[in-house]
Amino acid sequence: METSTNNTSYPRRFRGLGFGILLIVVGAVLLGINFDIIPQTYKGIIFSWPSILILIGLCHFCKKQQFAWGSVWIIVGAFFLLPKIFRAFPETFPGMGDNFTAVYWPFLLICAGLIFITFRFLAPQKDWSDYWKYKSHHYQHKSTGNLSSGFEKNTIFGSGEHIILDEVFKGGEMNAIFGGATLDLRRTKLTEGDSYLEINAIFGGITLYIPGDWTVVSNLDAVFGGFEDKRRIIEPIDKTRRLIVTGSCIFGGGEIVG
Repeated sequence: METSTNNTSYPRRFRGLGFGILLIVVGAVLLGINFDIIPQTYKGIIFSWPSILILIGLCHFCKKQQFAWGSVWIIVGAFFLLPKIFRAFPETFPGMGDNFTAVYWPFLLICAGLIFITFRFLAPQKDWSDYWKYKSHHYQHKSTGNLSSGFEKNTIFGSGEHIILDEVFKGGEMNAIFGGATLDLRRTKLTEGDSYLEINAIFGGITLYIPGDWTVVSNLDAVFGGFEDKRRIIEPIDKTRRLIVTGSCIFGGGEIVG
């Protein structure tokens, strides 16, 4: 059985490249504003938290198979950024400040539908075996089952409970949009070195069941959300094997329990 410990998409030497480029761009923009090359009006737009959401979305576009998640970040960021633009340039967008919500939400639904359809048909090999149930005049989406390492599981508008039964965990990805998902890793083991698990919770939540003697490192981006390790730590902890949890929580969250 293959026990590769490097599950990241990029070589280690390039991991800090994006952050370095970001610092250069931010510094250049600040210089432009301070020397009046860039009008002061743009400062409140560029250096705002909605712009950070859009920047995170652009970073997701640079990752392999992250188009859908990058789009979600950008759509949420644009919703809060566009009113700032309309207020800064009222002569360019007359009346948009008053009618923004009425225009944007239908546009958001259309974009979400297009993204969902595109993601579904461009990635037919993904596991979309969840089933739909109609109950009490609304839809409930629920899935249960066992997964293999190296998986990708998507839960949308519902819930999912999944267990890893492989002897050695090789990494994977779990996404929850407007729903909840549970992943149980208590029946598997980590290989030596670093193993990677990516989770993305958008208006939803993800719960991870992880043994108390595992070394877990959380490297997640959180916007109006959070991620917490609530395990009861069991000594001794094996520091030769680490689980690196990456991803993002947007208006949602996640937790690790034992």
